[in-house]
Amino acid sequence: MNLRRILGLCFLLLAAPALFSQTPDREPLPDEWGYRPADGATVPLNPPSLTWVHEKDAAGYAVEWADNARFSGAASARSLHWCVYTHSKPLKPGTYFWRYRILSKEKRASAWSRARKFTIPANASDFPQPTMDELRRRVPKDHPRLFARPEDLPRLKAYAQAGGRAHFDKIIAAADALLTVDPTPEPTVRAHPYDPKTNQFWWPNRVQTIKALQEAEVLSFAWLLTGDKRYGERARDFTLRLAGWDPDGPTKWDLNCEAAKPMLHRLARAYDWAWPLFTPEERARIRAVMLRRAEDAWKSSEVENGVGHLDRPYDSHGNRTWHKLGEFAIATLGEMPEAERYLDFAVTTFFAAYPVWSDDDGGWHEGLSYFAGYMSKVTWWLDAARVALGIDGFKKPFFAHFGDYYLYSTPPETPEMGLGDLAHRPVSGGMSWMHFFVRRTGNPYWAWWLDAWKIPFDSGEPVLSFLWSEAPPVKPEPPASLPPSKVFRGTGVAVLNTTLINAADNVEIRFKASPMGRWSHGHDPHNSFTLDAYGVALLVNNVYRDLYGTPFHKDWVWTSRAQNALLVDGFGQKPHSADLGGRIVKWDFQDGLDYLVGDAAASYEGRLKKALRHVVFVKPDLIILADEVEAPKPSTYQLMLHGQGPFFVNESDQRLILDRGEAGVVVDYVSEQPLRMRQWQGYEPQPDHSYLASIKSPGIPMQWHVEAATAAPADGSFTLTVLRPFKRGAQPSTPVKVERTADGLGVTVSTPSQPEVSVVFKMTGQADFIRVRSGGREWTVSRQE
Repeated sequence: MNLRRILGLCFLLLAAPALFSQTPDREPLPDEWGYRPADGATVPLNPPSLTWVHEKDAAGYAVEWADNARFSGAASARSLHWCVYTHSKPLKPGTYFWRYRILSKEKRASAWSRARKFTIPANASDFPQPTMDELRRRVPKDHPRLFARPEDLPRLKAYAQAGGRAHFDKIIAAADALLTVDPTPEPTVRAHPYDPKTNQFWWPNRVQTIKALQEAEVLSFAWLLTGDKRYGERARDFTLRLAGWDPDGPTKWDLNCEAAKPMLHRLARAYDWAWPLFTPEERARIRAVMLRRAEDAWKSSEVENGVGHLDRPYDSHGNRTWHKLGEFAIATLGEMPEAERYLDFAVTTFFAAYPVWSDDDGGWHEGLSYFAGYMSKVTWWLDAARVALGIDGFKKPFFAHFGDYYLYSTPPETPEMGLGDLAHRPVSGGMSWMHFFVRRTGNPYWAWWLDAWKIPFDSGEPVLSFLWSEAPPVKPEPPASLPPSKVFRGTGVAVLNTTLINAADNVEIRFKASPMGRWSHGHDPHNSFTLDAYGVALLVNNVYRDLYGTPFHKDWVWTSRAQNALLVDGFGQKPHSADLGGRIVKWDFQDGLDYLVGDAAASYEGRLKKALRHVVFVKPDLIILADEVEAPKPSTYQLMLHGQGPFFVNESDQRLILDRGEAGVVVDYVSEQPLRMRQWQGYEPQPDHSYLASIKSPGIPMQWHVEAATAAPADGSFTLTVLRPFKRGAQPSTPVKVERTADGLGVTVSTPSQPEVSVVFKMTGQADFIRVRSGGREWTVSRQE
C-alpha cells in the first residue's frame, strides 16, 4: 500500500468519530410507514410530507431537499425529533430530490440516505404544516377554542334563536333534564376484555363513561350560549366530579383504553366551554388529571412517545388517540407546557401519517364497519383543527373521495357491508356523522345515499349536531351518471355492481387483493370475494367476532378456509399478516362487462408460484371466476364457498345451488379433473357463547361451508367457477357447455336474462385473452401487463 493511501486511511479513521455508526435506508418492516413519497412519485399535496424509518438509537434527524440530485442550494430542516417532516411553506411546482440523515445523542450524524425523487404538479393542493409559532398565534388566547372561538359566539347565539333553533332546543332539553338528577357515576368494576370474570363490564364501562362526559358537555355548552346560571352551576359540578374519577380505576388506560380515551378529550371540551366558571385552583386540578391521562396515552403502545406511532402508524386504536390528544392540547395550550408537545404530535401526525388504512380513491383497508368507527371520530379533529388551527383537512385526497366506498359497496338496502371485521351488518342509522362530510364537501351523490338509507342528521351528539347544522345542506343527486363499478387502488379492493341505485336490482361482487396485506381488522384473504344479489347476501365472508383475537376469531375467522378463497394442500394464506401479499393487477370496465384480475401468490408462503384469480362479470347476471395457479411441486387445490343457508350439492354434475328464498345462486365448476365436494356447518373453534350472552349479543349466525377439491396432485390448475345469481322463481337449470381446444377453454351458458353467453379463455398470447359474446354484443379483454 503506498504512502498516500495509508495517509488517506488514517485520515478517515481519525475523522470517523464525527460520523454516527447507524446507516440510513434500512428496509422498512411491514408495519412501518416507510419512505414517502415513494421514489419517482407525483404528489397531490404541496409540500408533500417526507417520511422515513425510525431508528431506536436515534436522537433526531435532519432532512434536506433540492431541485437537483447534487443537492446544490438545498433547503433543510435539522434537529427533528420525529421521523417525518412537512415543510411550512408550499414549494414551487417541479421535480425535487430529498434525503435524510440520523443524529446521535452525541450530536454526530450518519451519512446521508440515498436521494429519492418526487414531482409536484402545478395542480397540487397547497397544504403546508403550520409551525408551532404559527399554531400559537392561531389558537385563541381565551376560551372557547374547541369547535368555536370567542368571536364566533355572537353568531352562534343568533343562529341558536333562528335557523339552528330546532337543534339548539335539543341541547336545552338535554340540559334541563340534567338540572335535577345526579351525574352518571364512575364505573365501579375494574373490567378487562380478556378477564372472563369481568369482561361483561368492559364495554358497558365505556358506555357509562361517555354518558357521564356528554352530560358535562351539554351543560357546559348550554351555559356558553345562554349564560344561564343553572346550567353553569351544574356544568361546573359535573366537570369537577369527572376530574375526580380515579385514573388508576376502571377507566385506567392499560385496563380499558376504550373508557380512558373519552376521558382524554371530552373532559377537555367541558373544561374549555365552561372555563370561566372554574377558579384558578379548579382549573389546575382539572388540567392535572387530564395531563395524567394524556401521559398514560403517550406512554402506551398506541403512541409510544409519539415517534413510535409516527414510525408504525398502522394501529387501529392509536389512530383514534392522536387527535384526542390534539383536542386536549388545543384546550390547554398556553396553560401548561406539555400541551405544545401533544399539539405538535397531533398536527404532525395528521399531515404526515393520517389516514393510514386508506387510499386516495376513498378506500379503507379495515372495511366499512371500522371505517365508520374511525371516520365518525375524526370528524371531531377535522372540525376542531379547522376552527382552532385554520387547517382544512379536506384538502387531503382521501377526504374528498371517502364517501365513494359506501356509495359503491352499499347501494341502498344492501344486506351487509362486505369486507372487514363486523361488516356482516347492514348500514345503520348511526351513520349520521356522514352528514358532516357531505356538507363540508358538497357531494350530491353522498347526500342522495344518506337520503336513500334514511340516515338521520342528528347523531346523538346534540352539541356537534347544532354546530354542524350551520353548514348548508346539499341537494341530493342520484348516482345514475356514475360508472357502477370502482377499484380502490391503494387498498386493493374492487366493487362491481350492475346499479348503484338500489340493492333489489343489483348484483354486486366485492373483491380484495390488497397491497396493505390482511391484518388488523382487514383480514380477508387476497383474491377472496363476496356476492350479493337482489338484496340478499349469497356467498358471504366471515367477519363475525366475539372478541378480538379469541380462538374463534384468530383460528377460524382469520383463516383462508373461512372465506371464499383458494387453499393449497389444505393450507391457506399467511393469516393476519402485514406482508404485502396481494394486488389487483389489472381491471378493464367496459359497457356491460367488468373484468379484473388479482394476484395472491406471495401470500401463500411459497406454496404457489402463480395465484391469479380472474373475475369476468357479464352484466347483469353472470360471473365467472377463473383460478389460474401454478405450484412448485404437485399439489391439490381447494376452492371454498360459504353461505348463510345450506347448499344443494350435486357432485356428479359439479354443481351447487344456494337458494335463500328471494334470491339464490347456481354454482358450476369447470375443472381439468372432477372436484370432490364436502359441505358442513358451524365453526371450529366455537365462538365464546358465554361472553356473547353476558353482553346480550344476539350471537353469531350459522354459516354453511363447501369445499370443492381436486383429488390428484398437479403442478397447476385452471378452474372456472361459474356463478348465476337468480331471483325467486327464476333459477337457471341448463348445464354449462364446455369446449376445450389446444390453446383455450370455452363455456356457453344461459342466465335468467341472457339466453346464451359465450366466454372463451385463450391460454396463449396476450391479445384477446378473453372473448365474450351475448345478445349480439361482443367484448374482448387482453392479458394483464
